[in-house]
Amino acid sequence: MSQRRRREAPAPRQHASGLVRVGILALPLSGLLTLWGLLGRYTAPNPRVDFEAAAQVASSTSFIVSQLAGNIAGLALLIFGIFALTAYLANTRARRLAVAAMILSILSVALVLPALGVTTYALPALGHAYLNGQEDAKVIADALFGNPLRNVIYIPVFALYASGFILFGVAIWRSGILRKGAALSLGIHAPLVSSFIKPQPNLGVVLGALLFILGGVFISLDVFRGPQARRRR
Repeated sequence: MSQRRRREAPAPRQHASGLVRVGILALPLSGLLTLWGLLGRYTAPNPRVDFEAAAQVASSTSFIVSQLAGNIAGLALLIFGIFALTAYLANTRARRLAVAAMILSILSVALVLPALGVTTYALPALGHAYLNGQEDAKVIADALFGNPLRNVIYIPVFALYASGFILFGVAIWRSGILRKGAALSLGIHAPLVSSFIKPQPNLGVVLGALLFILGGVFISLDVFRGPQARRRR
């Protein structure tokens, strides 16, 4: 009986490894969803410049779906991807850097979710109201998007997100178990994409999202190929 227990003991470890692999896939998938949301806002008019045109775009089904996918589903998957990447790096010499990167990254996501919730839920509702003749909707939108406190959020979000993923890049580089291209992609993308909280994303934010997707793909390939493929490379 004791020998059978010893033989069955490694099973939970293999199960945990499988969960980490599934979680790693959340990284490129979250990047794709976030890019979808960014592109949905990239071509949308600025509501503070042309509110009627912005209301027409914001009330469309394509805009609402893109923002739900990018701002809600994308960030939710990003959290799982961050945890999985930290767990994968936990048994390397870069585990402390990975834990610090995880804390900073999760804090940045927690700060940005309420602000992105305004774009995801409030802006479409205000757009519908304005197009139905409720002029007060424009006043409410101006109060939301022109609030100085919204701009104050940009600073800690930028600092936490950029610092977190730059640390992840350093941790990947030092770990020796993932390709350095992933470290460069995650590290470079961070300062570019940190301003994705703004209503009007720029080309740099889109480029940063593409770099994040590339880094997530590199990490996923290395994790699923395993140590034998890394030794051959």
